[in-house]
Order: sequence, then C-alpha cells, then structure tokens
Amino acid sequence: RTDKLIVNLQSPDQKTRKIAEYKLLKVARSKSRSKPQEAEVLIRRILARNPNSADAHMRLAEIKLKRWSVNKNTSDKAVGLNHLRQAKRLYKQKDDELTVQKLEEVEQMVNRGSASYNWVFPI
Repeated sequence: RTDKLIVNLQSPDQKTRKIAEYKLLKVARSKSRSKPQEAEVLIRRILARNPNSADAHMRLAEIKLKRWSVNKNTSDKAVGLNHLRQAKRLYKQKDDELTVQKLEEVEQMVNRGSASYNWVFPI
C-alpha cells in the first residue's frame, strides 16, 4: 500500500502528490511508536520530494526528540530540534500561529528537560 503512495509522491499532478503525502504522514504517525525507524524512512521520502512540508518536519522532530528522550543521544536531540525549528518557520509562513505556539512550547520543554510524556505535538 505504501509503495503506491511513494510512487504518487513523484506524480506530476499536485493534488495526487498532496494526497500521497497526507496518507504517508498518517501511516508514519501510526508507526511512530511501534516502528519509529520505518516512520522515519517514510518521512524522509516525503521531505526528499517536498522539503517544505511543515507536517513532515514536525513528525520527524517528534520521532527524533522522543528517541533522544530515551537514549540521550545528542545527535537525535540536535536533529530533532533542527526539524522542529524548520517546521515552526514553515507554519509561520502559512500563518498557522497556533501550531507555531504549540511547537514553541514543546521546544521549551525539551530545553528544560521536561519528560517527553509532557510534550504535546499537534495532530
């Protein structure tokens, strides 16, 4: 099922690409807890095709930061914060101030060392 969606990311039709991206992000979100590596691969494919996908940057930030909260690997934190900041910039361009505010709260919690179960990423 995901193979067809991945192919559709390459479609010349913008609507087809957007639908594929949306559905792949839903699949990635559902896999983010049980199979975070698979979710990350899907998100990276989306970003390879659309580096301006705020939703993909946010989901990748969530995966990386949650992984960091468990293993304390500083590169996961750095990459996660980088994607979080990129998502904030892109949401700001879309005038989505509510999402920007929620992501700023997550960033502050991460930097304060709050437990990851307190982080609330927008859906």
